Amino acid sequence: MTQDRVGVVVALLSEAKALGLRNPQPGANEIAGLVVFVSGIGEAAAAMAAHALADGGCSALLSFGTAGALDSALESGDVVCPSTVVYMDSHVIDVDAAWRARLAARCAEAEITLVDGRLLTTRYTLLNAGIKYLARTQSQAVAVDQESSAVGDVAKARGLPFLVVRAIVDDAEATLPDAVVDGVDAYGRPKAVSMIGGLLKAPWEIAKLPGLARSFNAAQAGLRAVARAAPAFAFHLES
Repeated sequence: MTQDRVGVVVALLSEAKALGLRNPQPGANEIAGLVVFVSGIGEAAAAMAAHALADGGCSALLSFGTAGALDSALESGDVVCPSTVVYMDSHVIDVDAAWRARLAARCAEAEITLVDGRLLTTRYTLLNAGIKYLARTQSQAVAVDQESSAVGDVAKARGLPFLVVRAIVDDAEATLPDAVVDGVDAYGRPKAVSMIGGLLKAPWEIAKLPGLARSFNAAQAGLRAVARAAPAFAFHLES
C-alpha cells in the first residue's frame, strides 16, 4: 500500500464499485487517492481491515457504504456523514471535525447535502420498524450500520483521523425480507439456493424485491455522487 492515502473500509463489493472500482475483490484494492479494503460484513471483519490499512501506511480511515435509517425523515439515497458514532454498549467515537467540514463544503458546492447526527453500530441487521424504533429511542441515532464503530476504534487506537460516509437503503418503516438478508454472503454476493429457498418459504416477500432494488440503487447513486464531488473525500487540504 502507498503512504499518504485514505484507507476506506467497505463491507460489500457493491459498495466498493461506488468508488469507481470496476472489479473489486475481497481485501485491498487501490484507486486514485484511496486504498479500498472490502472487509465483509460485521465489526470483526471491519476492525481487521482497518488495522491492515493502518499497517499499510494509510493516513486516515473512512467507513464507507450503506446504512439503514432510524430517523423517519431519512429516505433512500440520503447520505449520512455523522459527527459521532455510538456502539450498542453506548461508547461514543467522534469523527475528525475538520475533515468532515471540508467534505461537507465540497459536497455543498456540488449541491449534495450530508446529514449530520449520530450513527449507531450494531452486531446484527435491524430487520423491522419496531426494532428500529427502539434503537432510535435508546441511541438517538439517525441511522445504523454494522462496521463504523469498529473502524473508529482502530482509528482512535492508531492515532488516525476518522470519518464515516453512509447512504441510506431502507427507511425507518421498512422491513427487510429474511430471504434477502440470509441470501447473500459476507461480501454481498447472492447465494442463489438460500435466497430461492427463503422466497419459497415466504413467497409474499417477492413483492418487496423491486422496491428494495430501487432503494439500493438510490443509495449507490448517493455514494457515487459524494465520491465524485470530493476526490479522496477532501482529506487533503488541497483537495
